[in-house]
Amino acid sequence: MLAGRQVVRSAGPSLVIALAAAAAFGFYSEVILGQVDRLLAAAYDQAFFEELVWNIGHGGGFSTGFTSGSFLGLHFEPLLIVPAVLELGWPDARLLTILNALGLAAAAPAGYLLARQLLPQRPWLAVALAGPLPAWAVLQQAALSDFHPEVLALPVALLAGWAGLRDRTVLCWCLALVALAAKEDQAYTILVVGILIAATGRRQLGLQLAGGALLWGLVVVGLVMPAIRSGHSSDVTSYYSWLATANPSQLGHALIHPAGWLVFAGLVVGMSGLPLLRARWLLPAFPPFVADLLSAHPTQSDLRLHYGLLLVLPIFVAGLMGASRLAGGSRPTELAFALPALLVAIIATPFVVPVEQPALVRLQACTRLLPSAAPVAADDPVSAPLAARHQLAPTAGALPTDFVVIDRVGHEPSYVDRARRARTIAELPSGRRRLLCDDGRFQLWSPNLP
Repeated sequence: MLAGRQVVRSAGPSLVIALAAAAAFGFYSEVILGQVDRLLAAAYDQAFFEELVWNIGHGGGFSTGFTSGSFLGLHFEPLLIVPAVLELGWPDARLLTILNALGLAAAAPAGYLLARQLLPQRPWLAVALAGPLPAWAVLQQAALSDFHPEVLALPVALLAGWAGLRDRTVLCWCLALVALAAKEDQAYTILVVGILIAATGRRQLGLQLAGGALLWGLVVVGLVMPAIRSGHSSDVTSYYSWLATANPSQLGHALIHPAGWLVFAGLVVGMSGLPLLRARWLLPAFPPFVADLLSAHPTQSDLRLHYGLLLVLPIFVAGLMGASRLAGGSRPTELAFALPALLVAIIATPFVVPVEQPALVRLQACTRLLPSAAPVAADDPVSAPLAARHQLAPTAGALPTDFVVIDRVGHEPSYVDRARRARTIAELPSGRRRLLCDDGRFQLWSPNLP
């Protein structure tokens, strides 16, 4: 009996982490799938990635109607091959939603394993610091921004750190390569992982990993991506082009941007201020943070949506290193370190009680006559469910050969050319198109008839 209780007691932290991950997966799946069902997933980026993934799996390469040329020239994300293979069985944007929820939830057990290596005698403190990870405000923002491969990279990078600290060299390198394949900026994440491993006793492996990540980043960003773009500038160049003519006052104003600093402070507070106990470990968080602040893209400088993800691992690591300086405490005392993260998560949550009714079934009924391989021009709210095809365009860019799907009720984001969309819709009845469905909200128009 005593032995059984001891087993249960020792398994307690792992069980709590498993429950935290399961709860996070259930919550995010419900919330994000609910967004899809209510047609709240934006074309940028859910429909964007769905069309891209579908093309990868059906011989179209890394191409999408939202950008010209290969997507790899914009963002180097070969990891998209994985969802492309999965979508051969279920070609639906909701699969990307489930993968997104899985990546967010997996941060808890992955972070726990890393924390246990750095806090070997403090399992409940490791639970308190890693368990709330999926609820961090920046991860909630990432959930709100639909699917992005870097969400999958976060738990993989945490596991790479754990494997390196365990001297599992091959596994560490394999996990690092998976993370690097998620996006070009993950070279920085793996660089931080390598520094951590080198600083905690596995010097050779850590330096090799850090050097490999640095080399990967330089080659991919400096050589491979420009070669793929064939002389064309990247879409993200506009975010930083202003720096070429910026004066010190403009730079200073950008660097003290309050919204960005509020997010950064929230991350440190969420780790109970522990990163401040080992302040030098906070330094790796500043390069990506400064890059966000200097971006002309307001969402990035505010660290909203997926733009705060690159800060998660450095600040989590800084918190773990700070926690290593704490004296031992009782289980309730150590579990209390989870409270600041949960409090920040509740205060900063972007989620609200939904008021929109599910409309996906209604859309599917109205578009039942839409051929699965046909090119489509669609309004933003209905783009994601219709993106599993070679060619998808916004309504404003409708070609004579496109089917057109209109949503009279759905919200059109600010990036939509509303005047051009209105002209396109006004021209539909006067052209050679046929109205195939009109249910009061949605319309399906045929291509121009001969």
